[in-house]
Amino acid sequence: MKQPLVSIVMVNYNHEDFIGESIESVIAQTYENWELIIVDDGSTDSSPEIIRKYAAREPRIRPCLQDRNRHICAATNIGFANVTGEFVARLDSDDVWCARKLEKQIQYMREHPEGALCFTKLDIIDGNGKIVNESQDVLYQIYNGREDGKKGWIRHFFFYGNTLIQSTLLMKREVLDETGGFNLAYMQGHDFDFFVRAILKYDFIFLEEPLVKYRRTEVQNSAWNDDNNRRFFNEHMNIRYHFFDNMPDEMFKEIFRDDFVNHDSSTHEELLCEQAFLLCRCIHEKESNPVLGLKKLEELMQNPDIADLLEKKFHYTPKDYYQQSVRPLFVTDAILGELENLRKLCPMLNDQIVALRSANQDISGQLQRQQEEITKLRETINRMEQSKSWKITKPLRNIKKTLDKC
Repeated sequence: MKQPLVSIVMVNYNHEDFIGESIESVIAQTYENWELIIVDDGSTDSSPEIIRKYAAREPRIRPCLQDRNRHICAATNIGFANVTGEFVARLDSDDVWCARKLEKQIQYMREHPEGALCFTKLDIIDGNGKIVNESQDVLYQIYNGREDGKKGWIRHFFFYGNTLIQSTLLMKREVLDETGGFNLAYMQGHDFDFFVRAILKYDFIFLEEPLVKYRRTEVQNSAWNDDNNRRFFNEHMNIRYHFFDNMPDEMFKEIFRDDFVNHDSSTHEELLCEQAFLLCRCIHEKESNPVLGLKKLEELMQNPDIADLLEKKFHYTPKDYYQQSVRPLFVTDAILGELENLRKLCPMLNDQIVALRSANQDISGQLQRQQEEITKLRETINRMEQSKSWKITKPLRNIKKTLDKC
């Protein structure tokens, strides 16, 4: 049987330290019918030269060297536009594949034809290629965690976000054709958005074997600054806002029925209301920030019929909306200023905590020594009380009464 062609899309930006190892892991694949499309996104290091050298001696490598940096989504879409294979895989230029990764995934997808996207388990490595699963245990468990089928994954995506890593993915070409490429609006949530769109139409399957080494470095960790954290949150919220846009009503009812305000909601208008209420608690299933739901409710209340439906069936009136909207929903300069002040206070508070703990230890030590002295004195008195001499026991009994009050 002829092996189907696998198109591998690798995007690189300034990964001169790692891209060679990533390319080598593709060349070492036991599955040989592949093409590696490397999109260099305007790197300023030696990455382009490294890519050219590999392409010169390996005809299956197709370099796409860009003259300027446009970032991950635009660069990946360039790679997607050049695929010719029946299957498509993604590999970040600092990650590494095990030699049988493609072979095993292709075989697994043959055995499970219902799956259009196949993921594997992974090991986490550091900048030196050392496996650090134990020291990165939280991330290791998250990235290798699994949900219960399509319903479980859709709910997980909605309430919690994405925990799947692109470098483990192999998918049928039709998924890319039907789902489309990456949304250029997303810098950090592009894969999350793609997976949300894909799972509405296709089934995910999982080969539970660690066939990818996913690299975590100090550079990546330090990249989680305030700007990136806010952007990450904003992108995830925007993806959630559009979460139900292309979801059929029957699928929505099947997956989220248990979360309905009214369990018997069934008409399209009633389901729109349920979606708005769900968006109010899309962050970990809690109404910590209902801004997305309020936005949807605002749109719905413009329709007099739905406004009437909200009041009659859901007992939700404009007054309820006003009560929700009194909460802080958006980040303002004043809030950012308060956060900055809190950050400045943290070191001082930490010093105070350390000082209080030290003082508490001193006080505890003093109390313990006093207690030991009292115990010794009680023992002495108890021994002396055994004497039959009235002259001795009478004053000692008075002392004992005093000590009993301590």
